[in-house]
Amino acid sequence: MLPKICNWIRTRNDETDPDNVYTRWEQDYDLQDQPPMGLFDEYLEMVVQFGFVTIFVAAFPLAPLCALINNIIEIRLDAYKYISQFKRPVAQRAQDIGIWYGILRGISFIAVLTNAFIIGWTSDFVPKLVYQYTGSEDGTLRGYVNHSLSTFDVQDFQEQSIPKDPKVDVFGNVTYCRYSDYRLPPWDENKYKYTAEYWHVFCARLAFIIVFEHVVFFFTWLVNYLIPDVPARVKQLMLREHYLAKEARYDAAFAKKDDNSDDGNTTTDHAAEMV
Repeated sequence: MLPKICNWIRTRNDETDPDNVYTRWEQDYDLQDQPPMGLFDEYLEMVVQFGFVTIFVAAFPLAPLCALINNIIEIRLDAYKYISQFKRPVAQRAQDIGIWYGILRGISFIAVLTNAFIIGWTSDFVPKLVYQYTGSEDGTLRGYVNHSLSTFDVQDFQEQSIPKDPKVDVFGNVTYCRYSDYRLPPWDENKYKYTAEYWHVFCARLAFIIVFEHVVFFFTWLVNYLIPDVPARVKQLMLREHYLAKEARYDAAFAKKDDNSDDGNTTTDHAAEMV
């Protein structure tokens, strides 16, 4: 709305004067100037949005849908803004989007690693697989909750962590608490140390991250291979255009050589006549 409001303020006096003919070129002249950095802000907005959508998609799976709805609306608003609210820019040829492509590619690599760590470290996907294939008796997740919880003795609470109100019976008859972790119980001599299951899950998470990023990078390469940047038909037309241009150069060179030969023969005949 900002360019439209600015244009309305600049053209208000001209439109309200009945004796002044507000010509088309004057209307175009009163439009907003192009931003000093061109489409930098538009590219930056898309890159930031792409980063949020790809890097944190595992944390908020609806982000791509929100971005799609936003872009469908914004593409029409930007078209209206640049066509009717800004002056026509000076045309500049560009082969591609420049440095923005490298930035988007770097964000894609970061997004793959980030999502791999989010899935591997903040979800129960890997621990459930480890329990299902190594700790379960029947190959199911039965007993997984009890397996994933460790035991804590309430007498081991630090003094500053216990409420001081004497009227409150903090623990009552509770002797032990359960919490989500893989640690030895309080009756073990190495109480609260990591168990072997913890290191099994830790190694499985690292393996999942390595496999996940290799699989994603492989499919990325496969898509790039199956969908080339230049379609096959366009590539054939480019090769044919190159061939025709080369043939035209050869024809021009042969024609020039024939002309030089004809000029040489004419000079020789003229000299013979004079003799």
